[in-house]
Amino acid sequence: MLMLCISIVSCSDYLDVNDSIDNQNLDELTPNQLIVGAQALSAETYANRLNRVGNWMGVAWSGNYLAFNDAYGLESRYQFSNTFYDDVWDNIYRFTSNFATIEKYNDDKNWNNQKAAAKILKAFYFQYIVDLYGDAPYSEAFQGTDNLFPKYDDAQDIYMSLIDSLDEAMTMINTGSEEFGINDITFNGDMGRWRAFANTIKLRLLIRLTEKAQSDATLGTYVTTKFAELNGAQFITQDVTVNPGYSNADDRQNPFWEVYGFTPVNVPTAQGRQTGPSEFAFNLLDNSNDPRLNRLWKPNTGNSNTFAGTQQNGTGNSASIGDGVLKSADADLPIMLAAESYFLQAEAVQRGYLTGNAKMLFDQGVTASFDYLGATDAATYITNTDADADLGFNGGDPLRAIITQKWIALTSVSGAELWIEYNRTGFPSNLPLPNASTDSNIPVRLLYPASEYSGNSQNVKSQTRSDAFSSKIFWDVN
Repeated sequence: MLMLCISIVSCSDYLDVNDSIDNQNLDELTPNQLIVGAQALSAETYANRLNRVGNWMGVAWSGNYLAFNDAYGLESRYQFSNTFYDDVWDNIYRFTSNFATIEKYNDDKNWNNQKAAAKILKAFYFQYIVDLYGDAPYSEAFQGTDNLFPKYDDAQDIYMSLIDSLDEAMTMINTGSEEFGINDITFNGDMGRWRAFANTIKLRLLIRLTEKAQSDATLGTYVTTKFAELNGAQFITQDVTVNPGYSNADDRQNPFWEVYGFTPVNVPTAQGRQTGPSEFAFNLLDNSNDPRLNRLWKPNTGNSNTFAGTQQNGTGNSASIGDGVLKSADADLPIMLAAESYFLQAEAVQRGYLTGNAKMLFDQGVTASFDYLGATDAATYITNTDADADLGFNGGDPLRAIITQKWIALTSVSGAELWIEYNRTGFPSNLPLPNASTDSNIPVRLLYPASEYSGNSQNVKSQTRSDAFSSKIFWDVN
C-alpha cells in the first residue's frame, strides 16, 4: 500500500526531520519546507541501501570473512525474497511522495523552481524503481487515501513518463518567483545546474533504452528523436551532492560515513569493518597500476593491515573503504558524479546519438573520477591503459571500456549503477559469482517487497526467488 509521507524540516536545522506518514500538518507546509527533508532523506537511502545492494550485486564489494563470520551472508548467498532489501522500494516511494506533493502544491504564490526541482528528483529516484523492479505503480501512485491500491504500469511507459516529466521541469525553470536558495541543499537555488542535472538524467534514461532500441523500430525512433533534443545541451560538469548540515555529532553525520566510517568518538563502525573490495575489483585496479586503488581502498588496520580483495562468500580478510570515498563526517553526500555524466555522453556519441568526441569525453570521465577520489596523474594512466581490452578506449571495444571505467568510477558511490549497467551491457566482462554459488548468473532484479503483498495484493505480481535471476527488466536484452 502506498501512503503519503511528509517530511517536516526546520529551515534553521535541516537535520531535524520527521518522515511520519501520519503527519496532519500538510496544509501548513510550503514547498521550501517539504523539499529540504525530501532531498536529504532520499539521498540517504540512495547512498546507503541502493549503494550497498548495487555494490554487492555488481561485484565491487565483498567482506572480511575471518574477522566477521558470515559477513554479508544474505548478499553473499543471493538469498533473495520479498524482504530482501524491501526498504529500497518502501523508502523510494515514501520519499518521492514528498516530491509529488510539491508538484501538486497550490496557493497564491509561484513555486515553479521548487516544483521543477521536485520533478527532477522524483524522476532521478523513481528510475531506480523501474531499473530494479520493472513494472510498478506510477500513474495512480502518490494519491494517499484517495487510491490505496494503485495499478501497476508498464515499465517502458513509466520511463517515457519520466522523460516527459523532465522536459516539463525544464520549461518551468527560472519561471518561479519564490526564493529557493538556502532551502535547496543540492544546488543552492542555481537553476542552471538543475537544468544540467535534468538533461543528464534524461541522457541516462535514454542510454538505458539504446540496447532495446536496436531491435524495436518504434522505440528506436523515439530514442533518436529524444536524443536529438539533447544535442548541444548542458550536462553536469560538477558532482551532484547533498548536504543539509552534516557534522561529527550523533545522528548528524554524513549518512555514508555514519554507516561505514567512524562514530563521533572515532570508533570504527562494524559495517565499515566488515566491508571491503571483491577480489575482482581489487585485482582489476591492481593489475593495471591504477592510482585510484589506494583512494578507493586502504589497508585494513583492524586486520593485520590487509590490502587485498576477497571472493564474495569466500574466505580471508580484505582491505577497507578508502579515504577517497569515505571523506569525513561533514562531507557532501554524492548522488551523481561528474564522471558518470562524461561516460554517459561518451557512450551516446560512440553510439551515434549525439555529436562530439567520444574519446575526449571518455578521458574527461576518467579524469573526473581521479579528481573525485583525490588520485593523481590521470593522464599517465589513460595513456598506459589506452590499448587495454577492458580499460582503454582504443583497446578494441570503446563501449566496453566506457562501461568498465564507469564501473570503477562509481564503485562505493553509486553502487546501483554498477549492477544495472552490468545487466544492460554485460560489462565489466567476466564478473564472478559468489564462492560455491549454485546459480547460473548474477541476479537481474529485486523482488517486489512484502509491503506490496500485504497492502496492494490485488495488483502486485506473484514472484519466486527464480524471478530474481530470470525476470529481466524491459531494457535488458542480453
